[in-house]
Amino acid sequence: MFIILCLLHFVSVYRPRTIEYNQFANLSAIIVTQLVESMNDLSEIIKREALQEGFDIVGIANASPFAETEERLLAHIQQGLISGLVWFTPERASFSCDPANLLPQVRSIISLGMSYLSEDTTPEPEAGNPRAKVARYAWGQDYHTVLRQKMERLFGRVQEQSGAKEARFLVDTARIVDRAVGQRAGLGFYGKNTNLINKKLGSYFFLCEILTDLELEPDAPGLGTCGKCTRCLDVCPTQAFIAPWQLDNNRCISYLTIEHRGSIPEELRPQMGQWVFGCDLCQEVCPYNRKITPTNHPEFSPPAPGEGQPSLLAWLHLTETEDSFRTRFRGTPLLRTKRAGLRRNIAVALGNSADPATIPNLEAALASETDPVAREHLSWAITQLKQT
Repeated sequence: MFIILCLLHFVSVYRPRTIEYNQFANLSAIIVTQLVESMNDLSEIIKREALQEGFDIVGIANASPFAETEERLLAHIQQGLISGLVWFTPERASFSCDPANLLPQVRSIISLGMSYLSEDTTPEPEAGNPRAKVARYAWGQDYHTVLRQKMERLFGRVQEQSGAKEARFLVDTARIVDRAVGQRAGLGFYGKNTNLINKKLGSYFFLCEILTDLELEPDAPGLGTCGKCTRCLDVCPTQAFIAPWQLDNNRCISYLTIEHRGSIPEELRPQMGQWVFGCDLCQEVCPYNRKITPTNHPEFSPPAPGEGQPSLLAWLHLTETEDSFRTRFRGTPLLRTKRAGLRRNIAVALGNSADPATIPNLEAALASETDPVAREHLSWAITQLKQT
């Protein structure tokens, strides 16, 4: 768009004398109008194709740097709120806030969302067999693979109709601020729990992006408010929210059970309950999520009924060896925490279960466990239960 406007300006200065100014002005207006209409048409085609591919929401954002997000991230790093993620340095934060660092030719960002809210049966309580809690997004297949395949198919169809040449496909492991992109593209607004909230999907949705060299018509940014509601802040058992829109990552159960390597601080273990991978508490109490209908995305459903709340003893057994761990969790997000990390989390959940009938299982696991961190947490769980 910018290049064409420059060419129009050049011609307006050096136009042939046989062309009257009014004629040229009319021609310029027609060209610009047609160009804008073409951008709008292409944007609508992309959105239609995205929905047909299975995405639930889609928006277009311009590719300018995210200066406000960069400022906020750098402040959080300086305050120590992300200190557990040693790889998330100021340099990485600044890099992530400029899409041109990932694709120098980028002109637009296609922001895509897909709901992962699915139904699962709640198992009946059973003495001697306590249940774990797993964040909903990890119930099914690894979303990185699912979303990337869908983006590649989508962009293949876009190329056929647009002639686009350059693209980058990004899920949340890539160095881009995906929630900031989603907000700019109109997919939602920031809730006080720092999640992006969409009035149709709530906050139970994945985000991914296509960086492209296409010049597309951007959407209006997402707007909304939580009003005076603080349910998400109040429900957090580890008090990870130090203020609205400010999360101390080091106290967040999702961070502790997934990204944290090593021993979980003892003072936080009792507050973690039965969560062994992630946490949904601040989403479960959100009013925007109360009336959301589960979507038809079977790839994000549990592999079997009740597996959204699996047996802790069954998973304790599954994590005995690296082979059994990988066989069960291959192709799912749970590989992220690694065998020893998941076993550590299972030990904490069993220690919080108040079910001393599980002590023999924990003692057998401790006898065969070689990882020092897992052993420490198994010992802690046994001690907790013996004091019950």
